[in-house]
Amino acid sequence: MGKGVEVREHSIRLAFTFDGRRYRPTLMLEGAPLAPTQANLKYAHRLAAEISDRIKHDTFSMAEYFPASGSGLPLTVGEQLDVWLAAQRIEVSTRVGYASAANFWKAAIGDKPLRSLKRSHILTALAARPLLSGKTINNRCSVLNSALDLAVLDKVLAANPMTGLARAKHQKAPIEPFSAEESARIIAGAHKHFAGALANMVEFWFRTGLRTSELFGLRWSDINTVAATALIRGARVAGIEKTSTKTNKTREVRLDSRALAALQRQRQHTHVAGAHVFVDPFTGHAWSNTQAFSRRVWGRLLKLTSVPHRRPYNVRHTRATEMLMAGLNPAFSARQLGHDVNVYLTVYATWISGADDALEMAKLEDFVPRLSPKPSSQP
Repeated sequence: MGKGVEVREHSIRLAFTFDGRRYRPTLMLEGAPLAPTQANLKYAHRLAAEISDRIKHDTFSMAEYFPASGSGLPLTVGEQLDVWLAAQRIEVSTRVGYASAANFWKAAIGDKPLRSLKRSHILTALAARPLLSGKTINNRCSVLNSALDLAVLDKVLAANPMTGLARAKHQKAPIEPFSAEESARIIAGAHKHFAGALANMVEFWFRTGLRTSELFGLRWSDINTVAATALIRGARVAGIEKTSTKTNKTREVRLDSRALAALQRQRQHTHVAGAHVFVDPFTGHAWSNTQAFSRRVWGRLLKLTSVPHRRPYNVRHTRATEMLMAGLNPAFSARQLGHDVNVYLTVYATWISGADDALEMAKLEDFVPRLSPKPSSQP
């Protein structure tokens, strides 16, 4: 008999002290005592060591290991997800995404005791939703994996059943910037159908490529019309004011003549020291979120101008690709948009030489024949 393990003729019993009481539970499998085979004895010793460790760290629960004991209810997968989510220091928008992923797992396997969770349970939950994209699967698995990792660190679990689980394959959707002709139609349509403050905002957006949250959070105190710059140092996310940008870096965006003209027109609508430059004209308050803008303005604007629908964020993609195709220094363009230059070039690499592709192919057409052998004069 090893430490904490008692071998009987037809069964195996553990022995440990918990909360001042001595326990000797018999290990069971599907309602029958676990036979004292070599494999089962190895398992029993591992289990005894695990129980001893959890008692030492005050994370042991009789109900989790021995439900028949009746000492309370075991910690469930859903409860562990709540523990993990409560421990995260994240932005509101990120928390919304995490909560959505957590709710998916709660509906599928949330009531399972945490210690009895198997990889097969996780794979079965995913298989039940065959239409999920690879990106969505990876996002949801990331949340569950992190929650289980925390359980391991807290000594609630001995191991994470998701360890080594392969990520789902998925192809990143291509960016869809607006063409120069589409951009012009959208801006003209904004002035025709949403004349005033909304049209000013749309034109300024196309001329700066700010993130939506940065556009909504921009204040007059951040504008310097003499230097033709806008200081991007905050944002407005899900109706909440932030004193930092997505990258936690303040940047100075240079404004072209059309962006400045849009600001000059906007002064009559919102110019108050410290106030937001652009507000929701339907409420008179700062924009709450992108959904409100999409619902009230963007969808209608694209329909009225007969431009195929793309989400508002493509205004930013449009500005980024314009900069590259105009031949601007990538480092300058990346700074203007608040990108890391390597990420900027990776995301928009297709557009760097897109306008010159025909010329490049012409060079190749001219070069290759010079390498080819001359045709033989023999019949």
